[in-house]
Amino acid sequence: MTESAPRNTQLLAPRLVGRVWGGDRLRALAPDTAPSGPIGEAWFGDADELPSGVLVKLLDVQDRLSVQVHPDDDLAKVMHGAEAIGKHEAWVVLEAAPGAELLLGRAPSVSGAEIANTLASGADITPLLARHAVHRGDVFDVPTGSLHALMPGLFIWEVQQRSDRTYRVADWGRNDPSRPLHQTEALRATDVGHQATRTTAIDWEKPGEQLLVASPHFSARAVIGPWAGEIRVGPHGATATAIGSAAVGGVRLGSLATAHLATGLQSVDLFAGGALLIAEGH
Repeated sequence: MTESAPRNTQLLAPRLVGRVWGGDRLRALAPDTAPSGPIGEAWFGDADELPSGVLVKLLDVQDRLSVQVHPDDDLAKVMHGAEAIGKHEAWVVLEAAPGAELLLGRAPSVSGAEIANTLASGADITPLLARHAVHRGDVFDVPTGSLHALMPGLFIWEVQQRSDRTYRVADWGRNDPSRPLHQTEALRATDVGHQATRTTAIDWEKPGEQLLVASPHFSARAVIGPWAGEIRVGPHGATATAIGSAAVGGVRLGSLATAHLATGLQSVDLFAGGALLIAEGH
């Protein structure tokens, strides 16, 4: 998949994670260490809850994820200890099946009080959430406190804080004891007033750099080919995933290969149809 990397481009081996909602396409990234059964996630890094840095994932969504919400930093510390952090995340849609959608935030016709009352009662929250049609290149910011669920037919590049704090609100009747619901925690974590929209979308016809997400915790950008030049990487370094083939620092990355980029200027060379997705922690 790749050539030997110099010190400023450190390849990251994926850790494949089995999920009931996953598929089989990620297995090829690490066939020798892949778990049996459906694979939902490839992690590039660890959720070690360090306050700096980001965690990048690929998600193969073949069935519905649970409806869930993530705490912010303050609540995470109250609920899980002084070293805990929250989980702000963002999604870039790499592929979407015809008619694919996701749930994010409350529907426009629904009040915050309705969300709060439904969470408190344990009733079905899904009819109250906004359904967003999804297309390749769409970008969604998912701040802490936002109720959300990815739906079938999506292949997602995700950037998030380095935490795995997730509170499930509903799980589509799976009744799996290994996937408990967290009614009390979710009620505390949910921002009942939050409404979400698509943040932006990648312009695949516009070569060069495009800012996708800028948040207090991380930023994400895309470099679209055909393009050759230098990008600047901030003080914490960056995590970059090739879509199609890319050369970074003179190292060729195959499609979906992910690397850590050192601070400073990095050369990038992309052919037509190629892209590089870059995440940086703040």
